[in-house]
Amino acid sequence: LAVIALGGPIGWFMARRALRGVEEVTRTAMEIADGALNQRVAVGSQGNELDRLAQAFNTMLDRIQALILGMREMTDNLAHDLRSPVARIRASAEMALTSNGSRTDWETMASDTTEECDHLLEMINTTLDIAEAESGAARLRISEIDLVAIVIDACDLFQTVAEDRNIALHTHLPPQCLIQGDLQRLQRVVANLLDNALKYTFAGGEILIRLVDEGQRIHLSVIDTGVGIAVEELPKIFQRFYRCDWSRSKYGNGLGLSLALAFIRAHGGDITVRSKPGKGSAFTVMLCRSRCGY
Repeated sequence: LAVIALGGPIGWFMARRALRGVEEVTRTAMEIADGALNQRVAVGSQGNELDRLAQAFNTMLDRIQALILGMREMTDNLAHDLRSPVARIRASAEMALTSNGSRTDWETMASDTTEECDHLLEMINTTLDIAEAESGAARLRISEIDLVAIVIDACDLFQTVAEDRNIALHTHLPPQCLIQGDLQRLQRVVANLLDNALKYTFAGGEILIRLVDEGQRIHLSVIDTGVGIAVEELPKIFQRFYRCDWSRSKYGNGLGLSLALAFIRAHGGDITVRSKPGKGSAFTVMLCRSRCGY
């Protein structure tokens, strides 16, 4: 009888304590549903099931909040990048409706409109390419390719641009580096990284493309002496449509780095970046000779 008498209150106390934890999780969930994204469940120090539940719940909330904020920022950036070409297309259309200009004027307006439409289509197609690669739906055409040849072809393609901007292109490459990969996608990765370096390197600056073959793993670095990237910007530069304030005057859509990362991760690799404002940046592509995870 004594055991039963003691067991009742103890059981009630334990049940009530457990319910308080569940009630707190429920209350926090309701507050978040009302828009308070910063709310979190208090985690106790006892390490019991409720504490582990609260910790897992908070971790989930952190990820959800990061996704929501990322989507908001991406939407803002997308709206900013779409507004300008759409406004220019509308301006050309209005001029065509109201102008009594010559045939040359009409051809110029048509050419401008076509150019802006091409820019929008490029943005849309690149976004779809990124989404396809990130979802795992991209069908890579894997074959044996020479990464050194891809780099040399990219340098030849951009050599005239570099000379016009008085930027020196240097390479440090082995004679050959054969890997299993998708030729077209890896060509776009190298071209995007080199184009990015050229955009943000001052006249008189230098760009070095270095390939290190470590056997199974390959490191391809694009190193420039350009404007560099602030520390707080580094986690964001691979986000779709994200562009630093100082980069908005440059032609582009903020998708080049996102596309490069998506294609490299589809190959089982990754891209890292080191940068210092005013000193330059170093983007390093890490790949396996055959597809593998990092």
